[in-house]
Amino acid sequence: MPFGRAAFALSLAALAVATVRCDNTTCVDRNPDVGVLCLPTTIQPDQTTVIEVREACGICSTPPQCETRLVDGEVRVDLHAQFCNDGSTTCDTILCLQRKTRCTLPSLPVGDWPLVLPGLQFRVMRVRDGGLSSCQLPSP
Repeated sequence: MPFGRAAFALSLAALAVATVRCDNTTCVDRNPDVGVLCLPTTIQPDQTTVIEVREACGICSTPPQCETRLVDGEVRVDLHAQFCNDGSTTCDTILCLQRKTRCTLPSLPVGDWPLVLPGLQFRVMRVRDGGLSSCQLPSP
């Protein structure tokens, strides 16, 4: 009996490995540039702030996701998307995609902070009492 169970478990494992080998899906990470963003004139200190960004001219990929981090006194924004060959994302490839996504900026004390965006873009965030904690882009 134990030998039969072991043989059965090995055959299931082999089947699982064979299934993985037959999967030809590949995905390529891409980092779209920011085309437009909303940025309040002043930002409320000591709390996170949510802004919206629109990709410059994206290709058919998963919707962009935003990642922000504070590095060496700069707030850096990165957009991430994936282009996969499995047909899971369908787009009109003739159009220049300009999808919006939300970015949560870290909590910052009062001061002026550089905001570094993809595509070598820079802005200055003015963090002051009475500032806003969010903004939205108008619909295109």
